[in-house]
Amino acid sequence: MKNFVEKYKPKSSSEIPQAIASLKEAIKNKEHCLIFGPSGTGKTTSVHLIAEELDYEVVEVNASDFRTKEQIETIIGSASKQQSLFQKEKILIIDEVDCLSGTEDRGGAQAIVSILNESKYSIVLTVNDINNEKIKEIKKEVNIIEFKPIKSREITPILKNICEKEKIKYTQSVLEKIAINAQGDIKAAINDLQSNIVDNEVELPLEEREVQRDIHHILNSIFKQKNNQAQRLMENTSIDLDEYMLWLDENLPKEYSQEDVFDAYELISKADIFKGRIQHWQYWRFLVYRSFLITTGISIKKLTINKNISEYKRSMRPLRIWQLNMKNSKMKTIAKKIGKQTHISTKEVIKTFNSYKRIIKDKRTHEELKLEPEEIEWIKNL
Repeated sequence: MKNFVEKYKPKSSSEIPQAIASLKEAIKNKEHCLIFGPSGTGKTTSVHLIAEELDYEVVEVNASDFRTKEQIETIIGSASKQQSLFQKEKILIIDEVDCLSGTEDRGGAQAIVSILNESKYSIVLTVNDINNEKIKEIKKEVNIIEFKPIKSREITPILKNICEKEKIKYTQSVLEKIAINAQGDIKAAINDLQSNIVDNEVELPLEEREVQRDIHHILNSIFKQKNNQAQRLMENTSIDLDEYMLWLDENLPKEYSQEDVFDAYELISKADIFKGRIQHWQYWRFLVYRSFLITTGISIKKLTINKNISEYKRSMRPLRIWQLNMKNSKMKTIAKKIGKQTHISTKEVIKTFNSYKRIIKDKRTHEELKLEPEEIEWIKNL
């Protein structure tokens, strides 16, 4: 099944419930704009649609991909000056300007200011956090346009339209609840809709499935977007970080490319260091860093986004560990009984357990060792 977010993305700017008119007018006048608002409110999509309607060429870059001022000047600066390959007007989109990277990007914001002043074309920047100090100087050079969280009453008809086109059964109340839970993020609402389809009908999860619903929403937001506010997803859920890590570890390799997986697990390993320090020093302030690394860090680190619909599963590792422990517990109880009869320590019996296999399979030994039925059954499977 194709990802609904991709399949039902808006076909025209008029379908986006935001202040499109002022943005379109600014682009036509070759003015620079900064759009701010939370993820899933149509910031980047609206610019692409306006460009399509005006027959402009679009060049899109993500600020989080640039590590130095020189890279910004070379790549973004060149794109802002070069003529379109197709002799068209051009729009340059710089996504997530508030994600300029770490301490290596000193001067990065100033480089973007210079590009804004010299560009032959309209530049549209997007940010999630308008109050970020990194964009203080940039804000002076642009028209600032707010994209507010989309109201649930505007999201519900979109979900209803998808259900009707896909011939999926639904109730109005279920769609309204999905829209409300998305908290203004239309992409999250559509992803939640698709993940809650059971036997061609939209269902709200039962009480015991709340964790699974929440985790699907969290993983969708982290894997399917570059979300620099992803750590906030963990603030409104009952899922603890250890449970989240089981889901993350199981599904991340299926979502990310080989290179992105390597970078993501590097962040996970750093988060694990902070977990160890928390346990050793009881310094709980490190919990913030651990949470940030395995949510926002992993979300913005990737170079490519897997746009295919994904079925997320919980890791089977705890079950396998439990099964192994159960297997070992049987061995330990049997070894203890053998040790008692042979006057050898349980530890020594376990070390040489293979040498006792033939003996303990003898039924007469079962009686002598006073083995329980489940222990006898375990021995039969050796």
